[in-house]
Amino acid sequence: MKHQFKVAVAALAMCFASNTFATETATDLQSETTLAQELNLSSAQTEQIKGLREQTMNSLSSLKLDAIGQDVIVNMIKSGKWDEAAAKKQLQTISDIQAQARYYRAFYLFEVSKVLTAEQKAKLHQMMSGDEAMY
Repeated sequence: MKHQFKVAVAALAMCFASNTFATETATDLQSETTLAQELNLSSAQTEQIKGLREQTMNSLSSLKLDAIGQDVIVNMIKSGKWDEAAAKKQLQTISDIQAQARYYRAFYLFEVSKVLTAEQKAKLHQMMSGDEAMY
């Protein structure tokens, strides 16, 4: 039973990681629209932020997702043999990639804040302090 639980948790982690990376682009575009609307950005600010978003998207696309190696968990399930070291290594790789993606999004928000007026920065801070994490 303990073995099956570990396999289920690992499979769930893989699904979560894959889903996170697959939806990043849509989420980032939605976030940009939300920022523009919520902060009442000028055309010049919108263009500057668009450039920052493109830089961030380039950084995110450079992340090596093939390092996740989904086959590791799949192979363990097929073989019926749990490899503790391989599972931990794979889950750490997923965590590292997620941390890098969060870093890029946090840096993006920092760079965006430099484009904003004092009132807009206050609104951004309020948005970031809410229930939903923006990065």
